[in-house]
Amino acid sequence: MNIAQTIQKTPLFKSMDEKIVEELAGHCHQKTHKKGRHLFEAGDQADSFFVIMTGWVKIFRVSREGEEAVINVFGPGESFAEAAVFRDQRSYPVNAQAATDVVLVEVPRSFFIQKIEEDSSFALRILASISSHQHYLVGQIEQVTTRTAPQRIGAFLLQFCHSTDTEDGALVIDLPYDKSLISNRLNIKPETFSRALIKLEPYGVETQGRNLLLHDAKNLAEFCDVNLT
Repeated sequence: MNIAQTIQKTPLFKSMDEKIVEELAGHCHQKTHKKGRHLFEAGDQADSFFVIMTGWVKIFRVSREGEEAVINVFGPGESFAEAAVFRDQRSYPVNAQAATDVVLVEVPRSFFIQKIEEDSSFALRILASISSHQHYLVGQIEQVTTRTAPQRIGAFLLQFCHSTDTEDGALVIDLPYDKSLISNRLNIKPETFSRALIKLEPYGVETQGRNLLLHDAKNLAEFCDVNLT
């Protein structure tokens, strides 16, 4: 998948014209970072936001006592740090670290400022895209607050299961090695994560090493009350 295709699939740019996305892709940069690499720290100048091609990124704060508080974990096809780029302070309010080896698309702030100055209709498209992205984020919050732990995990798997590398065509997701990161994102305890996976077996979820296989997406979607279309 190239940069334009990656950008187009994100909730932020899904509704944007293909021509604009192609133009934007020409200004972006693809970079690879090893697990543990700090992408930015709180207070750094925010000149870009990011779209994840592969891998996982951890967003966190550090308390005065030096304790780390994970705010969110983002995976393939998601974007992060958009708000920091457009805020007046133009600085990142949190830290970001590669939770696994990760390939990112860096999206420059300068492109958006230039396009808005050149074309006022572009600003309206950006507003529409941000509205769509906010709807996506609200859905994330709803997932955490209204569903049981197995349903949260099931909905999460439906969002990130995309490859079909098995003989029977099962959907595959390669979770971060530290499953506590996903537990944090879904607001469940790490020990609950493992128990909830067992409860998903009747709905077609199979654990296979680090990977999870999904044999029946429709059945799982019905259980989690998720619309696959």
